[in-house]
Amino acid sequence: MVAATLDCQHGVDVVLEGSMASWSPESFLGGHPALDFVNTVGGRTKDRDVEHLREFADAADWAHAGNLLDSAEREFLLARAERHPTQANEALAELRAQREALHAFLVAGVENVRCEPRVRDRVKSDIMTAYSAAELSERFRTRPAWAVDVAETGLRVLARRLALTSGTLLAGDQRSQISVCGRCSWLFLDPSPTRRRRWCSMATCGNRAKVERHQQR
Repeated sequence: MVAATLDCQHGVDVVLEGSMASWSPESFLGGHPALDFVNTVGGRTKDRDVEHLREFADAADWAHAGNLLDSAEREFLLARAERHPTQANEALAELRAQREALHAFLVAGVENVRCEPRVRDRVKSDIMTAYSAAELSERFRTRPAWAVDVAETGLRVLARRLALTSGTLLAGDQRSQISVCGRCSWLFLDPSPTRRRRWCSMATCGNRAKVERHQQR
């Protein structure tokens, strides 16, 4: 099974291959929910060819592990997805397309290259749609200021909440800290003064780079 996705310069086919058995801390290396979101696909190379959101349940479990859904919301969505599998598949396809557009847009910004207008327009549309569906909450001191209700939004609540957090990232000072791994396609925040972090994780991509250098020597 292959799902068509967006890239800044060309279309990329993402092969649905395997799924996270559990969402460990290593699944959340981005330092921001929007970056952890774009990191839900990708393997050992720059090719985004290993999909971890293979089913809607994977996305719900990931969002729960990343504190984008509480337990009751997760159960609500899983029950609705079971009752309406076609709608769940459509919501998942939208979520993955949103993710790939966001990834392409962010990488273009980090690498200072031109991004396709259709990609930029998709990111803009996702964020504006999310804000139009959100309510401003007076509980902004302890919770997100813009809230999207799971009962009202249904299976697309993940897409809306992730678009909101993407908008927050792009509007805040942390946008200057976004970096891309030197080996794989994952993104992360590098708050260090020198911005010299090269790998998403020293335990994975960093160690592989060390092994390669050792073999070359």
